[in-house]
Amino acid sequence: MIPWVWFMAGLDCHTTASLLLDRLRRVIGSSGCDCIALSGGIDTSVLALAARLENRELQGFIAFYTKGVPRDLVYARLLASSLLIDLTEIPIDDSYIVSRWKRIVECTGRRNHIELRNDVVFMRVLEAAQEHGCGCTIIGDGGDELFAGYSFMLHLLGRELYTTILNMAVKGRYPGVELAECIGVKALAPFLSDDILEVAFNTPMDCVRGGGNEGKSILRLILSQYGLKIIAERPKTPAEAGSGTAVLSRRVLEEMIGATLE
Repeated sequence: MIPWVWFMAGLDCHTTASLLLDRLRRVIGSSGCDCIALSGGIDTSVLALAARLENRELQGFIAFYTKGVPRDLVYARLLASSLLIDLTEIPIDDSYIVSRWKRIVECTGRRNHIELRNDVVFMRVLEAAQEHGCGCTIIGDGGDELFAGYSFMLHLLGRELYTTILNMAVKGRYPGVELAECIGVKALAPFLSDDILEVAFNTPMDCVRGGGNEGKSILRLILSQYGLKIIAERPKTPAEAGSGTAVLSRRVLEEMIGATLE
């Protein structure tokens, strides 16, 4: 058992949200990071907000598949405009996937086609950050695991949800972290820092899952409080739908790269 679990028992959602944002501001403000992988999703939007509140000027990067429909792009543009982030949009074509898939598999040790079509987007963003001379890039890894961002978690309640969050945090796969380490890019995953884990593990479950059938309620609350309601109310979008790679089925990917995937 983590020793500081339950020290925040009894706090309401607004108080917990304020504490979480304060911790994020502290972690990001002291990081020296000058770039962010900006998907326009709930997680990276909260991180970008925390950076703006600390007066950190960030260069943002978003990658998308040219043959798909990248649902995240409109939200990323809106957020960048609202928070004065210089956003670089990076198209991914088939030739890029063909040129990078082996390296990605080497970095992650996995040949799953769903993971590959998501990881290629992470890889492109991290490479772009490296190409632009970013000293440190903020990534959103950990948000789904800590704040019930996966669809199967929406059917869990109370202690079962809490236990799942703890297990996911420990055993979760963090592709942004893996790929950054593999290619030598300095990245910061604020949600995985001790300061944030402490708050996340003590957040009341009704602040993680609100009254609706959606997770990340506490993160959505933070965004709403700062006028980012459109992003706060956006439906959960799987990573592959957000980037446009959802059109890449296993068969299509295998034919493209000339190899067998799982």
